[in-house]
Amino acid sequence: MSGEEAVGRLRKARALLDLGRPEQAATLLAQALAEEPGNAEAWCAMARCRYAQRDYPGSLEAAGQALVARPEMVVAWRFRTLALIELERWEEAWNAAGEAVRLEPEHWYGHVLVAKVLLANTSGVFHDSVAGPAAARARQLAPHEPDTHVTLGLVYDRSHRLAEAEQCYLEALRLSPEHRGARNQLALIQMRRGDNYGAVQGFAAVAATGEASSRAGEHNLRVVTVRLIAPARWISLGCFFFSELAVEAQAHLGWPERIGCLAVIAVAWAVWLVWALRQVPAALRRPLLRSARSSRYVTLTLAGVSALTLAALVLLLVPPLAGAATEVLIAAIVLQLVALRAARRMAEQERAAVRG
Repeated sequence: MSGEEAVGRLRKARALLDLGRPEQAATLLAQALAEEPGNAEAWCAMARCRYAQRDYPGSLEAAGQALVARPEMVVAWRFRTLALIELERWEEAWNAAGEAVRLEPEHWYGHVLVAKVLLANTSGVFHDSVAGPAAARARQLAPHEPDTHVTLGLVYDRSHRLAEAEQCYLEALRLSPEHRGARNQLALIQMRRGDNYGAVQGFAAVAATGEASSRAGEHNLRVVTVRLIAPARWISLGCFFFSELAVEAQAHLGWPERIGCLAVIAVAWAVWLVWALRQVPAALRRPLLRSARSSRYVTLTLAGVSALTLAALVLLLVPPLAGAATEVLIAAIVLQLVALRAARRMAEQERAAVRG
């Protein structure tokens, strides 16, 4: 293969990566490397390709091969850092990020990587005294790059400086209105502040991209749904005690009275439903419901929250059990705890899968 053909193949592989087609790019790169195994540029492109495929050991191996061929190749050091972060090999990632900064101290991305290593290592102490200056230096070097603002925002966020983090995300969105990371992080802040309306808008926009980050948007939409469901536990508790008091007040409660009690319970849940719907933009209610229905942990959360309402219905509709209100309450509480614990476990598994 001539040098011109090799350059053309590499250019085509990079174009495929830009189009989000890493599998096809990998095929081209494998052919190129079979013919020229010492091609550092091809190995570096392969590192990018494997990273896009979430094959982090493969990305690390390809970056290592690029560095064997060209030890001073800064892009290879960057991909080595990214792969090591995903593999949670923190000390090696820190050293690789430092090498990327040493080779190009005036390039913003090396400083972003230093901050990324510290941000990603949630198992250790967060060194904001190191991450902060690194992210600030990146923004100083490239104020036109939205990623520098997002990285600094993440540092502020981790340090519980939400107002400053919010300003960073807003600036990133001003520079790049479609920036998914900034939109997702801004929506997380809105959710923490109780602005479910704004959070749903942000997460829905991320989920609609069809990119890998859309999984995070879908997950966060379900998190908002769970937050909207949570207040219903008080409705459920009130329904149970209301039905218990009604049954105790009239030992021989007739069916007209029981139906009246059921109507009160229905109205209470209708009030919650109206409140919940008002927290969501009208155009996004149907997508949110679709996302919720497809999630087992949202379904389990709703089942757990409504367990006491189910107990209230049992007391009203099964008169022989009216004298066993305590036992019914205990059974409902056990059902609630089991369902909510299972839902929490599923949510954690989904969150880990999204991050992975």
